[in-house]
Amino acid sequence: MEQSLENRLVEAEDFENELLAYDYKLGEAREALENARENYEQTRIDLTRAEREHEKSGDSNSERQLRKAKHAFDMAKRGVDSRSRRVEIIQSSYDELKAEQADTEKAIARNRGRIAAQKRKVEDMVAAMLEKAETARRAAKLAGGEAAVKKPQLPAPSVAKAESAEPAPAAAAEPAEEIDEELLAYVKREQERLQKLLAEEGEGKQTFKSLSLESSRGEPHDFEFLGHNQYRLVAPVKAGLQTYEVSGFSTLRFRRTIPAEDAGKNYVFILDARRLSRPRLIMYPEYALSYLD
Repeated sequence: MEQSLENRLVEAEDFENELLAYDYKLGEAREALENARENYEQTRIDLTRAEREHEKSGDSNSERQLRKAKHAFDMAKRGVDSRSRRVEIIQSSYDELKAEQADTEKAIARNRGRIAAQKRKVEDMVAAMLEKAETARRAAKLAGGEAAVKKPQLPAPSVAKAESAEPAPAAAAEPAEEIDEELLAYVKREQERLQKLLAEEGEGKQTFKSLSLESSRGEPHDFEFLGHNQYRLVAPVKAGLQTYEVSGFSTLRFRRTIPAEDAGKNYVFILDARRLSRPRLIMYPEYALSYLD
């Protein structure tokens, strides 16, 4: 649950940075559209004036000025149309990001609620166990002193029963890994994002020829270039708070918390380096991929 919450918090930070970038783009696009509209209005006035002048004189000079005015007007109209479409595209992307950010914030609130409920449940269980132990201690004391707690004696297995038992299968199926629903949703989103990006034509840009990942408690591992400035590796992890540093990318560091039950297990690391000013490190347990449809 805590890992899922951490993933969501990283997503929320990414959305915030993306929205800031789109705010800037949207402001620039709207300013460009306003300038284009002003230019369009001016060229419309110039065209009207040129038409009147050509009606009056009708010479080659007025005809040339009219052609120039018509060309400037057509270009200005195209400029307004293209800049209007750009504003619409950026606004649409901005609205989609805002909706995704709202969903992420709701998920963060849900995760925090689940963690708080789980902590209360654990506290109640511990309190009940302590109360039970205290009751048993008092009962033993009243019976004549505190009795030492002994492990129950288990009866020896019957020889006849052991001999008649069927042999266990040679390869017993391993229990499935437990996975949190929020973590699985995160893995699905990132897989879909990566597949959609890599499906685009060509390999795209490869800014870095060599990148490696090193944790504060482990050996370095080299990334594999996938295309479109996406880099991937699979490596075992250690439990607890980890600091991952990407060498070959200045002093890029990421802090992540690995659950105790995932110690020694393989994790998938994907570095999204499309935005050099704000790269992303996506990571999740490799066993989560077996849960995808």
